[in-house]
Amino acid sequence: MYNDEVQKNLRKLQLAELNIIKVFMEICEREHLRYYMIGGTMLGAIRHKGFIPWDDDVDIGMPREDYDRLYELLKDGGNLPEHFEYLNYKIKDGYMRYFSRIVDNRVLVYNASGRKEIVEAAWIDLFPLDGSPNNALLRNIRYSFIMFKRMQYHLAFMDSMVNLNRPGRPLYQRIIIGLAKRIPIGRGKNGKDILDDIDRELKKYGWDGSSTGANVFGAYAHREIVPKTVWGQGVSKYAFEDVELPGPADYDAFLGRFYGNYMVLPPEEKRDKHNIRKIEFLDAAKEEGI
Repeated sequence: MYNDEVQKNLRKLQLAELNIIKVFMEICEREHLRYYMIGGTMLGAIRHKGFIPWDDDVDIGMPREDYDRLYELLKDGGNLPEHFEYLNYKIKDGYMRYFSRIVDNRVLVYNASGRKEIVEAAWIDLFPLDGSPNNALLRNIRYSFIMFKRMQYHLAFMDSMVNLNRPGRPLYQRIIIGLAKRIPIGRGKNGKDILDDIDRELKKYGWDGSSTGANVFGAYAHREIVPKTVWGQGVSKYAFEDVELPGPADYDAFLGRFYGNYMVLPPEEKRDKHNIRKIEFLDAAKEEGI
């Protein structure tokens, strides 16, 4: 739960993240990169025309080809304003998530969602959207293998990278987390090696040419395999705060897949959010009115 200080600053955090979004949008427009709102960001666009009131991050999906082009553009530290940084496990020591982030180092978030509190800069998450075999049986076999590798990764980083408080987890995930809390299953494995294995497998099938597109590191396992008809062929834009962002063309099918009756607000105990203890705005942020 958020304490009073975090509640007071949450909107300021959202606006700092909106600023990151605008920088990201400029890069994508200049370089003709495709991207979509996904997860709670897409839900927020449809239900709230912006951030979900209790949300504290941004989720963006990029077709693999565009995701990799962005990596090449940003990996050397250029093309971003001062105080901003591009994070990817291949180039940033200590950053061990598979998906990338663009962060604003002037805003610090004290995140106690895992067993150990970590301090992170305000972020937007950038997920690769990957293709799969067009044969349904082969697609599900391959995806189950990738989910097994993803479980190995999560077990290796159970203390810091796994949000232990996320509501709505499938039963099998709750069982694994329950066991891992008590028994150090999978600890000590080289997480980077596991991510490299996943990366090689995912890149075997691009977004272009596949009948589906999946966010493998999304929260909903096999439901993340979304038909291309839902994503759409053109660009569908939706109001989000004071900008318009692309999202899946069939947003109703997309959101219903993950959230059911998504226009109904969930009860307090089922609202998915990180366990943020504190948000700190450094002097450089205050000077710019963030």
